[in-house]
Amino acid sequence: MRVLVAIIAMYPLFAYAEVMDKEHSLLTISLWCVLGAVAAALAARFRPWLLLVVLPIIGLFFAGQLAEILDPYVGPAMAAEAGVFYVVVSWVAPVLVMVAGGIGFFFRSRYAKTNL
Repeated sequence: MRVLVAIIAMYPLFAYAEVMDKEHSLLTISLWCVLGAVAAALAARFRPWLLLVVLPIIGLFFAGQLAEILDPYVGPAMAAEAGVFYVVVSWVAPVLVMVAGGIGFFFRSRYAKTNL
């Protein structure tokens, strides 16, 4: 009888597993955004062929992040646990990296015309 009580006591009635302890933190996403934006802008400005290295690395990180957010089970749990701001930052960060690359191309073309 005591063994049965011990076995029942070892199994919790409700298992609660958090989602966000398995996901990237907001700081990690922000750092990838900032470093990726700087790398994309500098690569586009000075050596555009480096974008073939920079963008896939950054893209793989954000593709994994957005795949988790778009998951029908994990995504709502992430939004409920981390908040809507986390989801918004996860969507805006890759866009900022692409915009930074575009800004780098803009400055490349602008200064290339003046150096002729």
